Amino acid sequence: MNPKVLAVLILILLTVVLPVDAGGQSFTILSQNLNRLFDDVDDGNQEKILSQKRYLSRLNSIAGKIEHEFNYPQIIALQEVENRNVLLDIAKTIKGKNGPAYQVVLLEGNDHSRINVGYLIQTSISIKRHQQLFKDKLVKSSDAPLFSRPPLLVEACFDTGCLTIINLHLRSMLGLRSLKKGKRIALKRLSQANALAQWINTFQTSNQASVMLIGDFNALTPSDKYSDIVGTILGKPNNSEVKYPSRDWIKKDLVDLTRRISKADRYSYVYKGQKQILDYLLVNQNFSSALQRIEFDSIDQKFSDHAGLLATFSW
Repeated sequence: MNPKVLAVLILILLTVVLPVDAGGQSFTILSQNLNRLFDDVDDGNQEKILSQKRYLSRLNSIAGKIEHEFNYPQIIALQEVENRNVLLDIAKTIKGKNGPAYQVVLLEGNDHSRINVGYLIQTSISIKRHQQLFKDKLVKSSDAPLFSRPPLLVEACFDTGCLTIINLHLRSMLGLRSLKKGKRIALKRLSQANALAQWINTFQTSNQASVMLIGDFNALTPSDKYSDIVGTILGKPNNSEVKYPSRDWIKKDLVDLTRRISKADRYSYVYKGQKQILDYLLVNQNFSSALQRIEFDSIDQKFSDHAGLLATFSW
């Protein structure tokens, strides 16, 4: 073959095969509800206490899943963990299996049963800041906190830039049908969604950074008959068949990346035999093009009643 033709072919192949590594950075993020993971220590808070055997078994199951099926995501957003010590124990268990080192981020919230949201973030990623949103915000005309598990924000910085991530565990649907407390629960859920939507709109108006919301939204798609929680947070609520409608607070709508999962595999929870999606990953429009892959893993009953949500980005 002519040497000049060969050189051109090699250049074309390099351009096709290597654009991601040459021009950007890839990372994988996991969201996983850990189904009330408490440790074996009595903190005097009347919290649930696991036996040492049960606690170690759950830690090993979680670490094994992170290693063998999730392949050590760079960022792990967790819901329903007791405290920072639990996250440190997960990180220690992963490290003991020759896995990577993870930083721990958790700020305790308002949940009476002591469950919280938190992160494990590999040490190669710089955490510029972290904070709880709406920690002290109250339900209207009440002294009760609006968020039992306040959304936890981290600004994670890579070589290619910083990404604002918000880990969510919203109020569950439990009690919505109650004649006594159903309306209060429905309005609290809607108030949470409204607060988040207004925050997102303000953030996008004053900030050019990419933003991601991930976690257990405790909301259905299509919506339940009370309020369109996911639609409100996206910026396009469907009020056609709901009892409590929402305003459209967001000028530039977010993108629900879980919609890109095949319909047959688009579920994270099974309730009375019915497959449901409760866990989501939403991003701003500019960052949606960075998605390379997204999927729900199978539900592993050894440590959770939710499927893990795994996504890979390149930017």
